[in-house]
Amino acid sequence: MSALLSVAFVFSAFAVLVFAFLTVQHLMSQPANDLQASDGLDGGLSSVGNGLAPVPISEGATAMAPTPTRVAEAWEGSDRVNILLLGIDRRPGEGFVSRTDSMMIVSIDPAADTATILSVPRDLYVEIPGYGQDRINTALVYGARDGDYLDGAALAMQTVYSNLGIPVDHFVLVDFNAFVRIIDLLEGIDVQVPYDINDPSYPDMDFGYDPLYIPAGLQHFDGQTALKYARTRHADSDFNRAYRQQQVLFAARSKALQLGLGKMLLNAPSLYREVEGGIRTDLSLDQILRLAKTVGDIPSENMRNEVLDQDYVTSYRTPGGASVLLLNSELAMPLIQELFGN
Repeated sequence: MSALLSVAFVFSAFAVLVFAFLTVQHLMSQPANDLQASDGLDGGLSSVGNGLAPVPISEGATAMAPTPTRVAEAWEGSDRVNILLLGIDRRPGEGFVSRTDSMMIVSIDPAADTATILSVPRDLYVEIPGYGQDRINTALVYGARDGDYLDGAALAMQTVYSNLGIPVDHFVLVDFNAFVRIIDLLEGIDVQVPYDINDPSYPDMDFGYDPLYIPAGLQHFDGQTALKYARTRHADSDFNRAYRQQQVLFAARSKALQLGLGKMLLNAPSLYREVEGGIRTDLSLDQILRLAKTVGDIPSENMRNEVLDQDYVTSYRTPGGASVLLLNSELAMPLIQELFGN
């Protein structure tokens, strides 16, 4: 599920909407951010990275780095809010804190009636506060060294702000299984595939292969196929994959609106039970309900999606031999300013 979630597990306006449906019962029945006993960091930091090979801890990493403080302004429903969506590449038996395979920043502005989505490449080489330089997708695991996903999410949010200048108010973590179930609960989605997708080396959940072929044209995807479409990385580049992930999110949002927000909210308890094991968020019940209504009312023409792609980054090889991406701030910052303002 490196798909939508492969990086691209990261959030679109749809995600906020769907999570509104799926977390209502959970947040009613227990405190937000309740840390389950099964949450943890399996295998230590050696498990972070791109999901294909371990990424060593940076030379500048500090074993006893300070735990980031979790402080966020309470969103009242009228101000602009930025949400970090992290797609977790978690295999069976692994703890919830695992590889971040996708990262999106979603900004919702109720006053302007707009929403913005920015996909961030997982291989972006940045400064992780307190740990030195490494891929941006390692921040979650560095922060959760003690097994607390809240600390991991806090460090990921801090890392985004420190390197991109985008303040993040809240987070949502989603794993592959939750994504698949959400799409299935929506009874599938319709996606316009621009060209044939042929990936004979698409990975399965047992570290083997599950060959994938999707013809060009309008296709109806169930959860598994939507995940594969968003996750595949062999047909083109990671940047195109990020665009596909956003495409899937918009399609899911459209389907959710088609089914009816009111109906889905009424069915929230049963919907949530289907995916509760694969979602973590610090959004309160009231905030989720406000977001659901806000996102549902934003017209599609007021939603903008962008990717920090080859126009904004350059390839770089670290002294240790890792292939990463460096942000071209001169080109990227004007885009970020345009999308997120001050």
